[in-house]
Amino acid sequence: MMALWLTGTLGVTLVYVLLALEAARRVRNAPSLPTVPADSPPFVSIIVAARDEEEALPRCLAALRTQDYPAGCLEVLIADDHSSDTTAAIIEQAVRKDARFRYIRVPDAAGPLRGKAHALHTAIQAARGDLLLFTDADCTPPPSWARHLSMQFEAPQTGVVCGVTLIEHRTLLDRVQALDWLLLLTMAAAASEAGRPITAQGNNMAVCRAAYEAVGGYPALPFSVTEDYLLFRTIHETTGWQVRLVADATLKNRTRPLPTLPALFSQRKRWARGGLRAPAWVYPGYAAIFLTHLSLVAGLFIAPLPTLALLSLKVAVDALVLSTGARKLETRAPFSALLAFEAYLFGYLLLMPFALLLTPRSTWKGRKV
Repeated sequence: MMALWLTGTLGVTLVYVLLALEAARRVRNAPSLPTVPADSPPFVSIIVAARDEEEALPRCLAALRTQDYPAGCLEVLIADDHSSDTTAAIIEQAVRKDARFRYIRVPDAAGPLRGKAHALHTAIQAARGDLLLFTDADCTPPPSWARHLSMQFEAPQTGVVCGVTLIEHRTLLDRVQALDWLLLLTMAAAASEAGRPITAQGNNMAVCRAAYEAVGGYPALPFSVTEDYLLFRTIHETTGWQVRLVADATLKNRTRPLPTLPALFSQRKRWARGGLRAPAWVYPGYAAIFLTHLSLVAGLFIAPLPTLALLSLKVAVDALVLSTGARKLETRAPFSALLAFEAYLFGYLLLMPFALLLTPRSTWKGRKV
């Protein structure tokens, strides 16, 4: 029995290790992105959906005011999604200070379009740009963010480009989240480099309006708690437009961490629900990741010493992927939290299937989704 268990654990762990090593290789060898702007930059519309964001929004708007995009070629639309705090006043103040800013009031939902997708589509309808850039109210894009994202659309048939968003971190929980996002998005960027894009980063995303309209926009899509991923995937699978998620320092964005572990788990549950819409070829990867972590936990009780060796290998490979992603993004991974992150990762991956089965719905911005 022990030999059989060890053989199975070794097998799934090696699959995990090989996938991780291939991801690190692809991200490390990915070509650098262009950094010379076009002679005639496109008009871009930056869109932010805001619901009760009085604490985070001022920093985001201050960051958007510093964008070094050519004058007269940029607008910022902030969609106030029925906020009950001072979000509306903050937006109105920003509009008075900067003529590029526009206040969009989101009407009551009518029909199947609702939630954040409804807010985003309302702003898109009012936007003038042929290139739509999306970020969130808790993000602080660097000054060159809009300029570098727009450069990626000089290639014909580019429909969607996502950069990587990094988590600001001070506390241990912040650092765990920073490692979590870095590992996930480095792996996602590797899949994109392999021609198999699997996810989107909706707080760091640019969409060609023609690609958005080619799928009918959000009104034509079913409701999803991960509307960015659904749009990304639909454009990829049903049109000729190309989509990418890129791990490159020129496209990185920054966001604030969630303050508590329950809030973090609720966010990951929403992401996991969205991930259930993944194409069939992704599911063997899901299974390999889940079985690797399940086998290693069980192996600690069945055959502790060999399992500890495999666990050390798994942690070392995770660290390699994190280090590769950090170098590509020209940032520093908070490796002081690596062991805490691994404990969190095991708990999250093993509990999530049961959470989705027992409590599929969660709360987002005061709404049940």
